[in-house]
Amino acid sequence: MLLIEQQSYPIENVPKYNFSDTFARGFGLPRELAQLCLSSLEELKRQQVKSNSIDENSEKSDIDSIAFLESATSPKLIQVQPLREDTEVAAVDVSSINLGETNNGVLVAIRGAIVWNVRFRFHYLRLGPFLFHLTEESGSRIFNLLRKYGFGFSQEISGTDVARIQTRIASMFEHRIQMDLCRLSSNSLILLDGSLVGGTPDAPEEIVAELLRTARTRVNTILAFSKSSKLYFEGHHLGDIANRYSPPCLVKIGRGLQPCIGPFRLFGDIYVANLSKGGVSFRLDVDKELEQSQAVDSVRRLLGNELVYQGYPETLRLAHIYSTFTANEVIAMQRYMMQQPGLQIVVRPNLRRLLFGPFGKGSEGY
Repeated sequence: MLLIEQQSYPIENVPKYNFSDTFARGFGLPRELAQLCLSSLEELKRQQVKSNSIDENSEKSDIDSIAFLESATSPKLIQVQPLREDTEVAAVDVSSINLGETNNGVLVAIRGAIVWNVRFRFHYLRLGPFLFHLTEESGSRIFNLLRKYGFGFSQEISGTDVARIQTRIASMFEHRIQMDLCRLSSNSLILLDGSLVGGTPDAPEEIVAELLRTARTRVNTILAFSKSSKLYFEGHHLGDIANRYSPPCLVKIGRGLQPCIGPFRLFGDIYVANLSKGGVSFRLDVDKELEQSQAVDSVRRLLGNELVYQGYPETLRLAHIYSTFTANEVIAMQRYMMQQPGLQIVVRPNLRRLLFGPFGKGSEGY
C-alpha cells in the first residue's frame, strides 16, 4: 500500500481506511517509480546487507545554515494577532533512511507525508515507503529516470557518491509532492520544512521559482519554517532577538540580506517567528513577491486556524512525525528484504564496543 490516509485529530473511531478524493486522485505518482524500486532491488540477489542502527533517519541538508547577513538592515518588530478567517492549512515533509550497506551500495527507504488541517480536524496522507538499492551506477540512472518522469531537476548527474544520490532523490520526491500540493490546493497556507533558498544541488533555482509561481497562481501562500539556523545580526542569534519580545510576533530581517558565499538566491523574505508563549523562535521564509501586509496576514491566518505548540505549527509537526520511520517499520522493511531470494541480513559489528567495551560510545567511523 503506497497511499494511506485516515483521520488523526480529533481522536475518533475510524471504521476503515479511506482516501480523500481530492488528494488521492491528484497525487498520481507515476508507476515507473515503483518499477524503479523493484528493478533496483533485483540487484540484491545473493548479497549480504549489513544493517545500520534503526535510528538513523537522515535529515535533509539545511540550506538555512548558510549565513546571509551581509548588507542587512536593522530587524523590524511586527506584533501579530490571530485572524479568525477559515483557511485550510497543509504541510509536507519527507524522510529517508539508510537500512543497510551491500557489497557495492546502500539500501535506502524514502517516504513522504502530507497533513492538512480543516477547522482543526487533521488528516494525513502517506506516500511510500519506496525502497531503493543505490550504487554509484544505479543511483545515477534512477536519479536521471526520475527527472524524466516529471520529478523536476533539469540537470543530469553522474559519478556522485551514493550518500549524495540518496539526498538528491529524497529532495526530488519532496519537491514533487510540494508541487502537487500547491497545484491541488487553493486559498490555503502551505507549510514547508526548510527555507526558500535556491541555487543548491538539492534545491535548484528553477524548482523553487516554479513552486512559488504555482502557489501564487492558486492563491496559496507558502510558509517555510526552519528548525535550525545560523543567522546572526550584530553578534546576536536571531532567535534570541525575537525572544526579547512578547509573542506572538515577527521580527523581519531587511531586504538587503545577501548570501555571504555561493551562488544562492533568496526567494523569500526572512522573518524570525516567535508564535507562542514559552515557545521557541524559528526562521520563517515567506515569498518575497508578496507585500509585507500579505505576509503578515498569512501568519495571522495561521494563528487563527492552527494549533501552535512550542512556537511550531501542529500540521507541520505531524507531517514530520508521519514521514519519519519508526523502529518497528525499519524492522518490517528489513524482514521484507530477508524474504528476497538469496538475500541475507547481517548485523554490523560495533567496533567501538568491541575495542572499548562500555566506554565505546559515539558514532562509528569508516
